[in-house]
Amino acid sequence: MLATTEPLSTAHKLGLGLSGLAFVLFALISSMLVPRWRPDFPGRNLGWFVFVSILFFIGMMSAVLVFGE
Repeated sequence: MLATTEPLSTAHKLGLGLSGLAFVLFALISSMLVPRWRPDFPGRNLGWFVFVSILFFIGMMSAVLVFGE
């Protein structure tokens, strides 16, 4: 028998949606727009780019854990 779960509240849906939107926008901007302006992207700033990418990943996973309950 499957356990039933309550649907997400509007605030939780909004939190998940905005977190996902920020993650997708960062991915699209860093993969399509920035390399067009700076062909050597990320170049010398690879460490910062990886750091920000990891922060976005951790933020998205945290949002799923917090808002997905």
